[in-house]
Amino acid sequence: MMNRAWRRAMVRRTLLWVWAMATVALVACIGFLARELMREGTDPLAIMRPKSDRAPVGTEPAGSPTPTGNKEVALYFADAEGRALAPESARIESSDSTVENCRKALEALIHGPRDILTPILPSSTRIRGMYMLDGGELVVDLSMEFTHELKKVRSVSLESLMVYGVVDTLANDALRGGKEGRVTRVRFLIEGSVPRESFPAHLDLSGPIEPDSRWVAGNGA
Repeated sequence: MMNRAWRRAMVRRTLLWVWAMATVALVACIGFLARELMREGTDPLAIMRPKSDRAPVGTEPAGSPTPTGNKEVALYFADAEGRALAPESARIESSDSTVENCRKALEALIHGPRDILTPILPSSTRIRGMYMLDGGELVVDLSMEFTHELKKVRSVSLESLMVYGVVDTLANDALRGGKEGRVTRVRFLIEGSVPRESFPAHLDLSGPIEPDSRWVAGNGA
């Protein structure tokens, strides 16, 4: 009887040990996968979020854009006091693709102004994706760096200058190409997901944002 009970106890201990080791190995694998995803700039939790939080279905323009020469566009930065938006003229390599023109304009906006104006985006911000939906809605997927500055200073004015500086820049008719129409509104994604909860603190980015010239100096800002 004692031998049988001893054997049963040993079997249970062995099974518990195997289960514990398998759990440790699984946790280690999940941790390794999460680190690799973050290293590639992907949010590990994005794949677990509801489908409604993920990027809307859309495609970037097929084929290579055809260059159409340099074009002068207006980039909207904050003014020297950081109270309103002010345009700065810039020349970009234009093409027949609205999306590619907007990508170049946004890259220039991230790079920052030449003179006395104030940047509205962290220079480390990355453009993860960009494409057009029906009705002129441009979807812009940005990296998490887009939110870092707002987490430091929670201000409705700072958030508005950042958001409308991007939207007013991309809605510029000078960026319109032959393949797609003009941008009428911009939908923001952060790491592939709709911004929610704590970001931003004062603006609702769960839907597309239309341009608003009232934030431009001299237009009511």
